[in-house]
Amino acid sequence: MPQPVLISFEEDAQRMKRLQEENEALRLRVATLLEGARNNAISVVDVTAPEVPPPAELMDDFYVIALESGSTGGESQAKTLKSLIRNISSGLPTSPMLGRKASSIKQRQGTGKVASAEGAVSKRQSSADQPTARPAHEPCVETTDRRGKQLQQQQPVSCQVGSALSNTGAFLLLSQEEYLEHRAAVGQCRFNSSGSTAVSADVDGVVKLWTVTPTPKTLATFTSKSTVMSLDWVTKNERYFISGNKQGLVRLYDTRDNRIMWELGADAASPIMMIRCSPVESTFICSVAAANQSAGKLLLFDIKTKKLERSLTLGCTQSSTVGSCCTFNHNGQLLVVGCSDGIVRIFDLRRSDCIDSWTAHQGETLAIQLTADFTVCYTLGSDGKASCFLCQRSLNQSGQAMWEASLWNCPPLQNLAVPYGQLFAFDPPGSYVLTCGLTGGNIYQVCGSGLNCMLELGGHRSPALAVDWAIANQCATCVTASSGDGKIKVSTLLTP
Repeated sequence: MPQPVLISFEEDAQRMKRLQEENEALRLRVATLLEGARNNAISVVDVTAPEVPPPAELMDDFYVIALESGSTGGESQAKTLKSLIRNISSGLPTSPMLGRKASSIKQRQGTGKVASAEGAVSKRQSSADQPTARPAHEPCVETTDRRGKQLQQQQPVSCQVGSALSNTGAFLLLSQEEYLEHRAAVGQCRFNSSGSTAVSADVDGVVKLWTVTPTPKTLATFTSKSTVMSLDWVTKNERYFISGNKQGLVRLYDTRDNRIMWELGADAASPIMMIRCSPVESTFICSVAAANQSAGKLLLFDIKTKKLERSLTLGCTQSSTVGSCCTFNHNGQLLVVGCSDGIVRIFDLRRSDCIDSWTAHQGETLAIQLTADFTVCYTLGSDGKASCFLCQRSLNQSGQAMWEASLWNCPPLQNLAVPYGQLFAFDPPGSYVLTCGLTGGNIYQVCGSGLNCMLELGGHRSPALAVDWAIANQCATCVTASSGDGKIKVSTLLTP
């Protein structure tokens, strides 16, 4: 007769505790192996596992590595190590890649292809053994130190970008999967605050609510008669998200009941260009293009009552200037707006007035974000060139430029024919940034005077114009949306 559940509670608790300790021990040993590989400046393929005395209960994975270290080649050792990392990472209860199955990924290798995640990782970490898909020359970052001087009086200083080859072990690409529910180009893709659910939208007006773990799975589908131009999650309650489309219609969605709560406005001559929710209040701001070729407006609405609370004018002399991106500060009182004329404007919502502005780009300012301490502003724009620029500016010194860097493998962003979403996203500490790319996303490390390229996430045949990622413990889940075929790549990484 089996024991009652309550009687076996302590026994189950002890077993779970023992399993957690075993997983932690395995993770630390893997970290030791990776640290040793970085210190020795060799490829993961050439790493030789140390001789470890086989313990009584922890002898499966490391015992196999110890046995194979003297008899097998570097390729089989790397595959065993990668398999071990996936097994350990999949056991983390709070990891965003819980139970995720590793799927094969395709990377170009000279004229051939490597169709495995292990090959993709080792290719990025070994320049001696594997040819890469990068050009023969390393990409460059243009940095500009402009502290204490005017923007137009400075000349950019060129410096060398570090590649993923010089940052062995910083990021490990564990798996890549595809979300194939969209039939048209995807322009929007965002995680909720916990990283458990994503929402995406395409140019046909189809909105998909889906989960990324353990495999991408659709939770709900919403349709619209017009292209979705922007969407954002309600910050105070991740049960809801808001979207705005090309016909000027704003919708509030309920993800628990899978229904549309309300709709607001429907002026086809005034499309919604951008939507952003307040971090502290139940309000949202939307940028509306004017119908008569005049400057656009910023409208602040209350989510609960649907009432208009503020109407902000950009105060520019150029016609047809609109707010293309924006972000709030920590208390929701200041709004930093990037505009189509390349100027960044700061509005005080309490006074409904523009209190500061500066020229960030010669072309359109496409994306903007603030650092965790809300003292530095990052912008991404197209300056009428093939390259794009990520600029860092200090808000405490009236938009003084600290540096600007040309992004490698970035698609041309001038006069985009399709809607675009979040073009870059920072990790919570602000040390790394995921950006858009020609064939997927690119991960950079934010340095004191520029960017250091860490990893290229490929897999797309067309530029990725919407990126986002969620990080838990030492695992990151990245989504990159294709602007051509509607595919969304879900990449699982082991972070530093």
